[in-house]
Amino acid sequence: MLFCSSAHAQQQIELSIQGANEAQQQNIRAHLGSLPTEPHQINAFIAKAREKTLSALVALGYNNAHAKVQVNREVQPLRVTISVDPGAPTRITQMDLSLKGDGLDDDEFQQLLAGIIQQQGQILNHQSYESWKDRIQTYARNHGYLSAKWITHELRVNTETREARVILEFDTGVRHQVGEVNYKGSDVSRELLERMSPLTLGEPYQSSLLSSLESALRRSGYFDDVLVTPDLNKVHDHQVPINVALSDAPTHSFKVGVGYVTDTGPRAQFNWRTPRINRYGHSQETTLRYSTVNPYINFFYQIPGEDPLNEHYLISLGLEQNDYGDLTSTQKRLALSRQSTHKKWVWATQLRWLDENWNFAEQDYRAQYLLPGLTLSRTRREGPIRDPEAGFLQNYQVEATDQNLGSGGRLLRLTGFWKWLHRWGDHRVVLRGQAGINVTEEEGVESLAPSLRFFAGGDQSIRGFDYNSLGPTTTVQTDDGPEQRVIGGKMLAVASAEYQYYLYDDWRLAIFTDAGNAFNRDKFNPVQSVGTGVHWLSPVGAVRVEVAYGISEEDRPWRLHISMGAEL
Repeated sequence: MLFCSSAHAQQQIELSIQGANEAQQQNIRAHLGSLPTEPHQINAFIAKAREKTLSALVALGYNNAHAKVQVNREVQPLRVTISVDPGAPTRITQMDLSLKGDGLDDDEFQQLLAGIIQQQGQILNHQSYESWKDRIQTYARNHGYLSAKWITHELRVNTETREARVILEFDTGVRHQVGEVNYKGSDVSRELLERMSPLTLGEPYQSSLLSSLESALRRSGYFDDVLVTPDLNKVHDHQVPINVALSDAPTHSFKVGVGYVTDTGPRAQFNWRTPRINRYGHSQETTLRYSTVNPYINFFYQIPGEDPLNEHYLISLGLEQNDYGDLTSTQKRLALSRQSTHKKWVWATQLRWLDENWNFAEQDYRAQYLLPGLTLSRTRREGPIRDPEAGFLQNYQVEATDQNLGSGGRLLRLTGFWKWLHRWGDHRVVLRGQAGINVTEEEGVESLAPSLRFFAGGDQSIRGFDYNSLGPTTTVQTDDGPEQRVIGGKMLAVASAEYQYYLYDDWRLAIFTDAGNAFNRDKFNPVQSVGTGVHWLSPVGAVRVEVAYGISEEDRPWRLHISMGAEL
């Protein structure tokens, strides 16, 4: 039973429906419309209530239904009761569906009809019948049957036997094809545009292909606006011309930012990007960042490959200074790489030249390397970038070199990084791991460039310890006597487990433990820290403020960590 009421300053009405199930009640209400609020509307509502109730039941396949309307005007609000006897439903006993034209050879079209035919034996629903017609017409329109038309569409109902017959005969006509694609509004070379296009001249026309083309052009970053439309007025030989209106993206973009991260302290950054240098789609990005620990300048020049959206070639130049343990190094590097995406994996082959200078114990060192390498990575993420619901990031890299390549020594370097997270309700778990190994001819690391050694400690490593402050040490004689200095190791193993609880949508608490270290063979001395923190989910990513303690050390070091950015 369903009760409804509507109030006005002078008049009220209450409606109850008896004898109908929930679906029938909802359809009856939909047919009746809004309850009247004005006195002069009430009599008209009551007069039409029975007719509309029966229409609502017929639409659901109850052609022999009965309905009675009773009105009690002696009470306030005025009460209207509709008593319903739906009776036995009408069922679809026969479905005659057929195609003519090119659609006969379209397996997907045939599967669509087969799915509709399976409804034979079900209770008749007029809305379902209309939706079947819409699905057939929509498929034809979206898949190139532009001259399709109905031959027959009938619904025959025998109210005495409560049987219905559906007759749908559809002529698809000739299936149209993709015609010439006309690009306007940009000087990007047609050859590059065609390499980005999923369309092939003469293939079956589908509206989804136009959406794919628009999406591909937008993803390129070359254009500020893209509009793809079929020119149905110029169809020739059943080929549909496609018009593409392009608006170029701004020639240059600049970003200036300031921030603070515990590892590198306050920093300022300037970024200059040119999304398209020439008509062949070349682009560049230059980043200059200043901080007291890790200032650098990087220049990237990108050239699209055969598949411009999934393959490109990259030339990069960099000058960087960084602290590694008790070493400060200056690096100059040049790299040539090819990156491609296949089945969501990003592959990168690279040839990297590294020239690094550092000073240790008042002695200057220099090393040069030519490092061929391969990087393989994949990121799976569910939910918003600033706060993923679930995800898994994995990255693997191998580099190798030899004296015969002009390098200072033989080296095989392997690294891996993993990060997994999952949220359920207000709870979230984040697990992280990092490992690496250097295989060299020498036992020690003294001749190995600091940027190729392994260190631990810091915001993204083992919290509670300073940035790159953990690793093997050596004894150095100073004016104050012998001192232990961190020089890094050949191997690395670090792991982290973190639990987070959401206080509000944009705030969460975290508790965590980090463990591991950089080390040399047979000398693994892991350290461990525990900590807690609060995270604010800003529009640009999580801002994390955390305090961690090194529980494995006698003096129990502690450190405040402030960091921000996307997690995956």
